[in-house]
Order: sequence, then C-alpha cells, then structure tokens
Amino acid sequence: MKHNMSLSVVMCTYNGASRHLAEQLDSIFSQTLLPAELIVQDDGSTDNTMDLLHSYAAKTPEGMEMRIFRNEKQMGINANFFSAMRRAKGDLIAVSDQDDIWMPTKLEEQVAAMADPHMMMCVCRSVPFSESGAEVRYDPRRPNCNLIRLFYASMMGHCQMLRRTLLDYIPSETEHPDIYRRTCYDVMTATAAAALDAICLIDRVLVRQRRYAEAATYVEVDAHRVRQADNALYMVWYGMCHWHKVKPWMRQHFAARLTFIEWVWRHEKAGKLDVRDGVTTNNPIYADALKLLHAECGTSPFSLLSLMRMYVKYRHVLFYTYEKDPIALLRALMHPFMQVYNYRYLVPQKVISKK
Repeated sequence: MKHNMSLSVVMCTYNGASRHLAEQLDSIFSQTLLPAELIVQDDGSTDNTMDLLHSYAAKTPEGMEMRIFRNEKQMGINANFFSAMRRAKGDLIAVSDQDDIWMPTKLEEQVAAMADPHMMMCVCRSVPFSESGAEVRYDPRRPNCNLIRLFYASMMGHCQMLRRTLLDYIPSETEHPDIYRRTCYDVMTATAAAALDAICLIDRVLVRQRRYAEAATYVEVDAHRVRQADNALYMVWYGMCHWHKVKPWMRQHFAARLTFIEWVWRHEKAGKLDVRDGVTTNNPIYADALKLLHAECGTSPFSLLSLMRMYVKYRHVLFYTYEKDPIALLRALMHPFMQVYNYRYLVPQKVISKK
C-alpha cells in the first residue's frame, strides 16, 4: 500500500458510533494512497464513539498512525476542526466528516492535483445519498469555485484538501469573532484559498455524502430553489416584499466576510502582505471582490446599482455553474432580490412575520 508522509487526514467526531463512523473509517483505511496520520478529535461524545475509535486504532494499516484526542469540554464544529487541523504534522490536510464514504482514489487524486506549489486547496465533487428517506438532490454540472461565487456558497469541508500553511491566513476566533459566529470552518478555508486565487477543482465525484435528518449540516430541500422560471419569479417577488426586513441582516453577514478577506490579504506566514501589490500582481479579482462586498453592505440606491453592475460583470462565475447569455444576464439583474429569499434564514422569524 502506498503512503504519503506529508499527508494528514483530520476528522472530528460527536456521537458517531451509531452514525456510520465505522464505514467512513473503513473507506479511509482502504485508500489507494494512505496518509501518514489520521487525527480524530472527539467533541464530548456520550455514546461508545471513543471505544470504536480505539478499536480502529488497534488495526491501523502499517505505516499509518491514528492519533485520537478528546476535548475536555465541547468546542463546537468550528473550534474543534481548527484545533484538530493545527495538530496535523503533514504539509497537506484532508478534512473528513464522520459519516461519509470516500472513493478509494480520493486522497491519491487530490495529492496529485496539489503538486502545483501555488495551489492552497484542492476540492472535488461529492454526491449526496440517503438510507433514511431524507430528500437529496444533486447537480451534475461543473461547479464554480472562484472568490465571487464563494461569497454566496462554499465548497464543503469533506471535499477539501488544503495546504497546512493556509491556516496561517485564517484569523483565530479571538482575532475575528464575528466570522466564527456567522459561518463555518469550511467557508473560511475555502474563501481564504479563493482570495489567494489558489483553488483547483477535480471535477469528479470522490465523496459520497450521507444525508440524514440528524446530521449537523442537514437542511431540507427547498422546493422554491429548484431551478425553474416560476420559482425565480417567486424569489424576486419575495425579495421585493421583504427587502427592508432582510437586507439589514444581510449587510452584517457580508460585512463579516469583507473584514475576513481583508484580514486574509494582510497576513501571511511570516508577516504582513502588501495588499495593493497582491492585487495588482497576483489576483485582480480581489479588488472587485472588495467592491462587491462594499456594495452588499451599502444602504444607498447607488449601492444597489453598483451591486447589480458587479453581478452582471461576473455573471458567468457568480452562479453554481457557467450560464450562457441571455439567461446569465437576466439572472444577474434579478439576483439582488433573489438573494433576499436565500438569506431570509438570517432574520429572526418574529421579524419576518411582523407586518
């Protein structure tokens, strides 16, 4: 069996013994390229997860180390994953959930893609499945994973392999508590890598993502977000009706992302990075990303016009996948209002229902 001594796999667990943890461990142990280490950090499970982990540690494949940690008190998803990742010894870190199934070549393909030293992250495709009756939907089209797109979406953690040095670009919870309150660790890692223009995509399904109602990230499928004309009109109508209620909460949401990417560009492994040099020589999209986020946070009609202009400019990378004109142009013009529907979850229900 082949090993990569610069590769670590990091998994966080919580009551996983009854939630398919064994199947995921089996899929990691069966990789065509094994990591040097598997780090598992448990966040206070009350079932027999720890017993299961130690039983697997006893049968770890030769040449691979399984390191198990247990938090003294619950840390939550963000703190737990970042803490576990910082324990990694490898130059590359593959993130694992406790209940998915990896394709046998996942690690080998992602390590090969990360041979380019300028890449800070490699992402792959995952396909959802359910054995519990949970509704799942899958879009087979090639996804966008650029900075503009990732302001409105994310590449899920279980799809990510990142260079350990990427962690140096991410503030601690003390340094930027707002971003930790408003989003998840995989949004931060993907956004940071995209801000550095350093994400590569393997356009193949390498993960089977298990969906069930008890999963921490499970969200029921929203019928209104299925891609069809009457749903688009409904979302535009909803956005116009609820703009004044939802938009203030959206401004706070995007303000956190704005200060986050500014932090990313100000900090590097050995010190501070000159943002202006970085923009002009390495990543021109970053300057427009700042303009877009300032427009998202603005309160004037000019901010809305600026936002629409940016949506139009980046209409081919703004959505999940490439859209041809005139559909892309039409969606871009409607997008400010459709976004209100997408972000209604930010608003307390009593505010939405209040007339």
